[in-house]
Amino acid sequence: MKDKEGGVLKDRILGCLVNLAIGDALGYPAHEMSQEEIKRRFNGPLRDFHPPFVGNPYHTDMAAGQVTDDTIMTCVIADAVADATGVMDARYFGTRIAEWARENRVWETTPMFGPTTKVRLKRLIEGDDPVSVGTSGVKSTDGATNGAAMRVAPAGLVNPGGIQEAVELAVQASLPTHGTQVAISAAAAVAAGVSEALREGSSVYSVVSASIRGAREGKRIARELARTVPAPDVGSRIETGVAACLKASDVLEACGLITDAVGNGMMAYETVPAAVSLFVASGGDPWLAVFGGANIGGDTDTIASIAGALAGAFGGIEKVDRAGYERIERVNSLGLETIAEKLVRKVRRAAR
Repeated sequence: MKDKEGGVLKDRILGCLVNLAIGDALGYPAHEMSQEEIKRRFNGPLRDFHPPFVGNPYHTDMAAGQVTDDTIMTCVIADAVADATGVMDARYFGTRIAEWARENRVWETTPMFGPTTKVRLKRLIEGDDPVSVGTSGVKSTDGATNGAAMRVAPAGLVNPGGIQEAVELAVQASLPTHGTQVAISAAAAVAAGVSEALREGSSVYSVVSASIRGAREGKRIARELARTVPAPDVGSRIETGVAACLKASDVLEACGLITDAVGNGMMAYETVPAAVSLFVASGGDPWLAVFGGANIGGDTDTIASIAGALAGAFGGIEKVDRAGYERIERVNSLGLETIAEKLVRKVRRAAR
């Protein structure tokens, strides 16, 4: 990558972070709605930032353009990755997540952080072993949701073109809270896709291929480290979702076909295949990716943020909606450019 000469690496890293945040903020008001209800509520497709409707079960007292835990936790992981000077294993990530939770008590009161996450954050704060925390549970749904996948993009951002390295880092970043083979497989799919999207010469096809490869490698590694729960194979479901979306004439039609094929809920084996499929349906266009995610229904904010991360990394900041970026920073003061610069420095240090 010509990052020293042309800033290509920074442009793509920033594009990923910004478009992820745009997708998150665009999608959260439609969370848990069906595609039909979204059209009724917003008098057509959802195209702009809105505050939550009264009765929204996860996002209350929020402003239009405000981000949710998808972006918040991505920034936590990004800072952890950028700051690391030693081994980045599950214990390191567990410690960093616990430090954030200790200093930012918002997760205790807002319903956007689910009960499983809250329980595990409390245990991490108390000093419990991160691997034991993340792999605990007796239900098939314990640790099998999309919380690791939604925050894992930085594992790909610091490994441009290094798919295996991105997968291995994604495994360690996932273990402290989502230590199941299916959640780790889904997170590895996202990290691998982001890693490939940063590579000059990448294509929509190569990004999807990387995601499928990442899903399968993540699952293989997780079989040895994590708890195995009964769940579909993430890589196979990405293939199914992509095949379905290719029949669509536009992104909105693809939303229906993808939902019928792989679902649109918060289980990792639904969210990530849906997001990768929307990346394909959008042709890698950053706006179309988040637009599709916001209108697909179900876990709209997470699907839009993951699809947005892939497309933002693929297209770079120049193709991301500038007005949306400015609105996100004005409302949230995230400092995404500073985070992107820290990640670029991390990549350069590793290269040296």
